[in-house]
Amino acid sequence: MTFKHLVGKSTLKEGITIHKNFETFFESPDAGFKKEITLLFGDNQTIKVTLRRLNNFRKHVQIKYTSKSQTPLINWLNEIFVETRKGIIGEFLEFEKISKDIFRLKPITIEQSYNARLYVADSMYHKTAKETLKNCNTFNEVEEIINRIGFKVDAGQAFYNKKIEEAFAELSWIKEGKAIPELDLKYDFRKNGVQVEVEFGNARSYYQDYIKFMLSYLSQQIQLGMLITPTLGFANILCEIGKIKALQRGRKSYSGMMHFEKAHKEFIYLKPIFDIPIVIFGIDINPT
Repeated sequence: MTFKHLVGKSTLKEGITIHKNFETFFESPDAGFKKEITLLFGDNQTIKVTLRRLNNFRKHVQIKYTSKSQTPLINWLNEIFVETRKGIIGEFLEFEKISKDIFRLKPITIEQSYNARLYVADSMYHKTAKETLKNCNTFNEVEEIINRIGFKVDAGQAFYNKKIEEAFAELSWIKEGKAIPELDLKYDFRKNGVQVEVEFGNARSYYQDYIKFMLSYLSQQIQLGMLITPTLGFANILCEIGKIKALQRGRKSYSGMMHFEKAHKEFIYLKPIFDIPIVIFGIDINPT
């Protein structure tokens, strides 16, 4: 797992706030406490910064680097993220965990973002296996479709839904048919016994996707159900972009988003219910 942070002007001056879903990734301290972590950046440079949890209502976890000894990190960030300094949204800082309390920083600039594409970063198989499906052309098309989608700076979930829909259409997948004729419950895409549900939306709504898989399978219309959802890192980026767009439109809140790690964790408890082959893909940004 990696943590991707949407760079803002505060990132270039003093620090960042860690999304709550990544607090365990950083092994964050209890409220009111702090610890040192080491960041690796640039040309093999290292620096110690403070990881702290505020003793406030939300118990925010922050990485802070405001002391004089941490100036080299601030200088590096400002040299790399030139577009952010101009007020342009779309640059990211990726944290890769090397070991306990040691993290490598990987910048994703505007230029890299423009050349980035989506890819299948993680997957889960139930009642089937990747080796079993390797000769299934229809299954293989799904990953091919994901790889076709370019990452767009400052784009939200609606953009990716549209691009994925267009890519499925190009390969002649049926769109939004009824899961079973008797109910007005529509699947996203279906072809040659494979049904795909794309879930970039609210985290509470994806359970319905499993119901559609079961209905279609029990009526002998499909042999495999596939759920496509962003990884936690990608979902975090989309949520940050969504929050900015919401504020620009005068909205004060933005709902959360479904992600692969949630689906994977919950499926451990759900899998006894499903006697049907199911594959879950977690998709992420792959800078080139």
